[in-house]
Amino acid sequence: MDFIKVGGKIQITSEDGSTLEAMVADKTDTTLDFSIPVDDKRFKLFHEGEQVEAVIFQQSKGTYFTGIIKGRAKGQVPTFTIGNFSNLKSIQRRNFVRAACMEDILYTANDYVINSVSFATDLRRVTEEVGKYMKRGIMLDLSAGGIKLTCEEDIREGQKLIMEILLGNRSHLFRGTVMHRELSVKPTGTKYYYGIRFDNVSERTQEMIMNHVFQLMRKARQK
Repeated sequence: MDFIKVGGKIQITSEDGSTLEAMVADKTDTTLDFSIPVDDKRFKLFHEGEQVEAVIFQQSKGTYFTGIIKGRAKGQVPTFTIGNFSNLKSIQRRNFVRAACMEDILYTANDYVINSVSFATDLRRVTEEVGKYMKRGIMLDLSAGGIKLTCEEDIREGQKLIMEILLGNRSHLFRGTVMHRELSVKPTGTKYYYGIRFDNVSERTQEMIMNHVFQLMRKARQK
């Protein structure tokens, strides 16, 4: 637990795929407390038993882990406790730089087509076959590690996907896995929201994605 520093920054990704920055308020050998500024536009409350992903950065690198919200700590500032740490690994900071967007994408969760191209090392060679099964969705944010997707299809956690995403003026196919799922029921219908992790993305492709992420961030600052 030496990588956790009281007063340091921690990035929390909730079950719905949303990400916010927080501060490490305290720690023990098996838990840590993080506090959220109440004026953060992305402020949200966490519930006991919720699984979260966390990243603690040290310069250009960081430590990624998953954990469970154990409860809310007492105090004026909203503070929550994470325990049951698992899946610890070192990551590059750039993989978790995330840009909000609202862009159309194509995707398929069809097991038949996903299994039929599972051995293809280059998805571009099977574009025509995959394209027959594509459905439309909306990408709500993007990072080199994955996307947040909303669509009208009910997809289970752990499901493999193939996605077609426009980066710059060129479309690219990606494999991904549904890591988080939530839904919103309204009179007009049910909307589903998914946190998708990219699978087997090369370093060169990560650089390309990050270039697009930075372009999105620049556009947002200019508005």
